[in-house]
Amino acid sequence: MSPKDHPDAYFAASAAAAIVNFPLWKASAIAQAGYKAKGEQAQGVLGRYIEAMKPPYKGVIAVMAGMTWARAAIFWGSDCGKDVLLARGVEYNLASTLPPLLISTGVQFVNQPIVRASITIQDPSTPYSNVRGALVGIYQKRGAMGLWHGTSAGVMKTVPKYCTAIYIKDFLEERLPRPEVADGAE
Repeated sequence: MSPKDHPDAYFAASAAAAIVNFPLWKASAIAQAGYKAKGEQAQGVLGRYIEAMKPPYKGVIAVMAGMTWARAAIFWGSDCGKDVLLARGVEYNLASTLPPLLISTGVQFVNQPIVRASITIQDPSTPYSNVRGALVGIYQKRGAMGLWHGTSAGVMKTVPKYCTAIYIKDFLEERLPRPEVADGAE
């Protein structure tokens, strides 16, 4: 049985990564957007990150759900897509990189409104208390296209990351020896 037969494993691993990474995501969002963390008396970059990683965790459910489905879709979809392309005679390097290129680009476009709203509510001075409120506010102020503001930067940041990670994963899976499986074990 192949790992691709267990999309739940991809989902569970992605959820665990989202839980671990949310405070880091929040600190990064605050720093990159130039927001001042609430009660920011901390000095230096490390002090600001430590302050930003503290509660409240506004938008935590939306961000973790977005991170979870996105990573699971990219890794599972890329594994399945590679198999389909290889079965159709597509060259290995293209079969390994085309699925994460397409899937991670699509995921970025789907997730962008939530990303935009989630980053907006990290600003301690925002008038919005939740993701839904920020989505409505962004739409009212900037129109529908305002919800996708920053998509190109997101694509440029995430797509190469996933293409590289998946290509290296595939490369190593092809070259490293498989573990021995005991008789009767799957």
